[in-house]
Amino acid sequence: MNRKNLFTAVCIISLLVFPLAAAAKMSILSDDQLCEVVGQAGFAIETGAIRFDTSAGNLFWGDTDGFGLLTQGGVISLNDVTLFGSINIYEPMTVSAGVGYSPFGVNLPGGIGLPRVGVDVSAVDINIGGMSIDIDQFTIGAITIGPQAGVGPSLGSFGIYDMHVNISGTIQISAR
Repeated sequence: MNRKNLFTAVCIISLLVFPLAAAAKMSILSDDQLCEVVGQAGFAIETGAIRFDTSAGNLFWGDTDGFGLLTQGGVISLNDVTLFGSINIYEPMTVSAGVGYSPFGVNLPGGIGLPRVGVDVSAVDINIGGMSIDIDQFTIGAITIGPQAGVGPSLGSFGIYDMHVNISGTIQISAR
């Protein structure tokens, strides 16, 4: 049963993070079509609306042999998780890739220096225009800590209802 719950959690996260990966389609271009190809520094993704309607009986993380000074393992579980809502993106998301320079060399006193690493680090910039995030319901029925998933005393429950976030301007995510 634990593998099924882990598989469900991985599927939910994959659906939230990579919703457009399945939309890609490869096709063969003719010589005439290749002559019309123009190079660009990135691409735009028309995302529109992404809707969530998910639930999971149990999402958990465990450590079988303990950690730190603890001698016993344990599992923290999020039980009866539900998420209903949507993300509306008003402008196409643009992704730009390039090459950057990251000198990590260090000069120490006495003329001792460490080598430089990280030259020609590729860079990715993701720009998202205005968006709105609507969470109709995000609930966790119980948060438990115990020897097995879903077992043990409850730390309580958690819920967000009817949350609306309107983000204007540009969101820029960079990895360099």
